[in-house]
Amino acid sequence: MQSIADELKISKSLVSKALSNKHGVSEETKKNVILTANRLGYKTNSSIMMVPSSENGTIALLVPKEDMTDIEYWGKVIHGVEAELSKNLYSLILSALDTTQPASKGIPSCISDRKVDGAIIVGRVQTTFVHAIYATGIPVVLVDSENLSNLKLDHVLADNFGGGYEATRYLLENNHQRIGFVGDTSYSLSFRERYRGFTSAGDDFIQEFNNKKIELISISDRRENEIIPFSKVQVVKVLKSKNRPTAFLCANDPIAMIVLKTIEELGIRCPEDVSLIGFDNLNECKWMSPKLTSIDACKTTIGRRAAELMLRRVEHPNRRPECVMIMTQIYKRESVINK
Repeated sequence: MQSIADELKISKSLVSKALSNKHGVSEETKKNVILTANRLGYKTNSSIMMVPSSENGTIALLVPKEDMTDIEYWGKVIHGVEAELSKNLYSLILSALDTTQPASKGIPSCISDRKVDGAIIVGRVQTTFVHAIYATGIPVVLVDSENLSNLKLDHVLADNFGGGYEATRYLLENNHQRIGFVGDTSYSLSFRERYRGFTSAGDDFIQEFNNKKIELISISDRRENEIIPFSKVQVVKVLKSKNRPTAFLCANDPIAMIVLKTIEELGIRCPEDVSLIGFDNLNECKWMSPKLTSIDACKTTIGRRAAELMLRRVEHPNRRPECVMIMTQIYKRESVINK
């Protein structure tokens, strides 16, 4: 079977399923497997193409090892993927990518041995890892990843630009004229897109209201460590300045939570002195005091759409890849007031 898999550049698992007429294999793939098997001298059941398949398939969901502890962030994506796969009689394997190792060593054996029918890769994963996984011949779908322009792969992500735009517009409409964006924009594509929405909303607001005076401040120094994707030193400096912003848009909720704590430590009140918006709408937003206004990235929907694209890719490996963008929504709570 490995020879057939190598010939067709598909997984050994997919070859096995095609020869056994299992669920999750397109008729075109079955035909190619059987023809290749016959050409290579393997005996096959010629009636297999006429019998409907019914067995389960397996999809791997790959998360960078350093993100595996962040269940709150990725849990909704995983739930969406699992629900859609289960509905279609597929199983899900959750596995870690050890990005501290070379790609040849950091990829789990279920991928390198091609024991799964596809791989959904979530988050910030080095290009070398994506290339290595793609090179196995296993179908690949990206979730909230960097823009790999040299690989045409299915990709699902939130409308981060739109979310940044909506959040900034909400602050401007609440009469905040000096607004800071907090987050290291080199950290991820999503951070950069949220910042782009931030600046674009400001530009549009100025044009719409005849050059009304506003100031958008970038608090985007590189992160000080691997855990916190922003510069707390820079935030403290801005908060202590004479003309500090009256509002902050944070690139994600964990940043917003740290900024809120920092504000309190400096004797500044939220939202009376400084309003605050986060991004991702984690459950903790509702438990904070004040409750945090946040942009919801619809992660369950992202997971479900990623699974749908994966199932389509397994059934139709030659279809043109799609980039699916899920719209965001603002959840207004207590951390923003009208100035």
